[in-house]
Amino acid sequence: MNTLLTVLMKADNAFYKVQKVLILTGVVAMLVINGAQIFCRYVLHSSLFWSEQVSVIIYFVLIMLGANLAVKVDGETKIDILKFKSEKKNAVLGLITDSLCCIALAVFLASTVDLLKITSSFPQYVSSIRLNYIYIYVWLVAGFFLVLMDKIVNICKRLCILTDTEIPQISEGDDLPDEEDAS
Repeated sequence: MNTLLTVLMKADNAFYKVQKVLILTGVVAMLVINGAQIFCRYVLHSSLFWSEQVSVIIYFVLIMLGANLAVKVDGETKIDILKFKSEKKNAVLGLITDSLCCIALAVFLASTVDLLKITSSFPQYVSSIRLNYIYIYVWLVAGFFLVLMDKIVNICKRLCILTDTEIPQISEGDDLPDEEDAS
């Protein structure tokens, strides 16, 4: 179990480092595009016809890339009706909820793959920039995969708690957010 968890955590940290660069690039691109749109609209009195759709696409990509950041620290939106004093009981409850989430994510991934197949058979394009929607829908797969991977890491950590096994610590993740930062 520890070997699997260590491999998953190292892979997750590698994805996290790439993800940080992509998110930063997306935010900067969005700021530049929206800033240019504001400048053109109010100073030049002519708007950029493509800026709104590009901003929406970048925003979508940022959501899909950032969805797993909350899952990574077990801080996603949820209703905690049951909270036990025992760490093992909380681990069992977390194991059940994470398992249900994994099932839902597997369904979402399968549906997204079907969506990609249909989109490749019947291409549609974003009107202003002539971008095939398949390139946008690929980010659904990336986002769901990253969330699923973090859910699996959380399941492995909870299994370590239940079996009284020490959760491996890896040094590459020093720049990861702490669980206390998420709350």
